[in-house]
Amino acid sequence: MTQADKSALIKSLGLHLLLVIVLLISVSFSSAPVMPLANSTPAPVIKATFIDAQAIYDQQQAKARAKAQAEAQARAEEQRKKKAAEDRKRREAAARKAREEKAKAAAEAKRQSELRRLAEQKARERKEREAAEKAEAAQKAKEAKERAEMERIMQEQLAKEQAAMQQQRRQQVLSEVERYQIMIQQTIMRYLNADFKGKSCRLKLKLATTGFVSQVNIVDGDPALCRAAESAVRRAETLPMSDDPAVYEELKDIDLKVEL
Repeated sequence: MTQADKSALIKSLGLHLLLVIVLLISVSFSSAPVMPLANSTPAPVIKATFIDAQAIYDQQQAKARAKAQAEAQARAEEQRKKKAAEDRKRREAAARKAREEKAKAAAEAKRQSELRRLAEQKARERKEREAAEKAEAAQKAKEAKERAEMERIMQEQLAKEQAAMQQQRRQQVLSEVERYQIMIQQTIMRYLNADFKGKSCRLKLKLATTGFVSQVNIVDGDPALCRAAESAVRRAETLPMSDDPAVYEELKDIDLKVEL
């Protein structure tokens, strides 16, 4: 029961109590011997008094109901406004949350897009770097191959030139060796007095760089010619010798054939 209903009930009880008191007073007056008045009777007075009290009660009830209805409407209006305010707050909160989520989604999409862009850029840079490194490596390999080929050609050319020079040098040395062999033979022949025509002898000589004969040995041949040739070598003491070390290397242990 609301406060308005309680108030209306108290007022109703009070009104009924008032009516009872009025009726009791009316009955007391009607029982006393009084002189009747002209044009008036006790019954209508009691009836009028009862009707007035009922009308007052009805009015009070109507007012109470109107007030209760007004209060109920006011409470309903207040509830409606409160609910409307709460609904508005909920809608605003929902709209705000939707905007925040949309902004968050947009920010995340932008971040993901930036991450993809950076990843694509890094991948592109890596491919470009790998391509550049591969091209550089290929160029270096090509240059190294070309240098190796050029070096090989140069080495071959140098080897050919060295071989040619060595061959030329060898020919020069052999020519000098032959020349000095002939000179040594001629020197020995100058010291031979007897006629050994048609005979030959092989001698093994050891010579110093000055041409000095440090050792002479007979290898084979005509004994008389060999003895005469050995004697001629010892008499000569020094034999012709080249200043060229290469020629000396060929002549220092010479196997000489003396033939007439």
